Amino acid sequence: MQILKAKLIELHNQKKFINVAVIGAGFMGNSLIVQLNELPGFKCNICYSRDNEKTKKAFLSSGANKNNIKYISKKSEYNKESNAFYIMEDPYEFFDHKDIDVIVDATGSPYEGAKIAFNALNNKKHIVSLNVECDVVVGPLLSKIAQDNGVTYTGIAGDEPGSVKELYDFAKLLGFEVLMVGKGKNNPLIHDADYESVHDEAMQKGIRPNMLASFVDGSKTMEELTLMCNAIGFTPDVPGCHGIVSDIKNLEKKLALKADGGIIEKYNTVEYVNGIAPGVFVLIKAQNEIVDHELKFLKIGIGPNYILYRPYHLTSLEVPITIAQSYFFNIPTIAPIPLKPYADTIAVAKRDLHPGEAMDGAGGKTAYGTIYEYRYARENNYMPYGLIGEKVKIKKEIKKGTPIKYSDVEIEESKLFELRKILESLTK
Repeated sequence: MQILKAKLIELHNQKKFINVAVIGAGFMGNSLIVQLNELPGFKCNICYSRDNEKTKKAFLSSGANKNNIKYISKKSEYNKESNAFYIMEDPYEFFDHKDIDVIVDATGSPYEGAKIAFNALNNKKHIVSLNVECDVVVGPLLSKIAQDNGVTYTGIAGDEPGSVKELYDFAKLLGFEVLMVGKGKNNPLIHDADYESVHDEAMQKGIRPNMLASFVDGSKTMEELTLMCNAIGFTPDVPGCHGIVSDIKNLEKKLALKADGGIIEKYNTVEYVNGIAPGVFVLIKAQNEIVDHELKFLKIGIGPNYILYRPYHLTSLEVPITIAQSYFFNIPTIAPIPLKPYADTIAVAKRDLHPGEAMDGAGGKTAYGTIYEYRYARENNYMPYGLIGEKVKIKKEIKKGTPIKYSDVEIEESKLFELRKILESLTK
């Protein structure tokens, strides 16, 4: 962290900056745009959103006035040194612009995210993705494309997967064995939750009902755990994980193996916990008696396993860390191991589904996501949860609670589906 801070100050003192283009100006993208324009060493004066009013709002909060916000369609119209703020009419026209250093995907759409990442990476641009929904469908392939192009594809510091990976790297650096990683879930699991059932709560919190429903029905947690697995090489202990209830004080006991009186079948796994949100954790073990004794002395726990816990994550507010790390060192905060997926979030029917129906998206009424081992999901031909949406039509009767198979649906062609088929062909 000190190195990143020093590098940014050095860049600022040279009157230079990391020039960032943000795609998407929703809840997260909006705050990120504003924050980047307040931090030394960063600049964000070029953005795109489906709703231009949201982009204008972010720019106005960044010091723009209505007269210096410009709509542009050609690369020649953009000047990174200008005091103007630019709204791209078509972001794909700008992905090869020499003055853009890092592209941030803040869309939350897996279908749009696949196009953004594929185009950015093949134009040798670092891509910082807030789009875990896309990552869990095609992330291991995007990591390989980034590797081949000498740039970074990365999830973010501040979201639970990135915060877990930072804790994991910290523990591994110090020589601890990491047995498990995971996160808190801040609401009870209700698979039937949808945008209507959570509407009033969503309005109170100022977020979209679909987004809140995707948390309550467990889909978002499953996707975040899937990214953790694919970045570290872990798997779920059981499909969907255990979802234990615990406070942080008793967590190490709850995460014991069955042989030691707990509920866990095996380690090198992920888990979610009701009772510790918004925190993240890693379960560690010392490699020798001397270190184990010091952990006890420091009151980390009673052993033999110990919890390292971070009680918060700052979501988009930590994204500048990831941007700087990508720009200066070409190192991701968290990214799937190239072409080696360990877990998958698959789609499960939320209600009885009938031939001819179109599926709706995350937080809707047709499906929720649950985590499986990638190997098992592929053996059973299960459809990734991130593909759900109007591009998917039901072909067969599917009972509520049943995992949805590719053979149960018709899926329109898209960049997301194209990349997913390539990933599956390379990881048989």
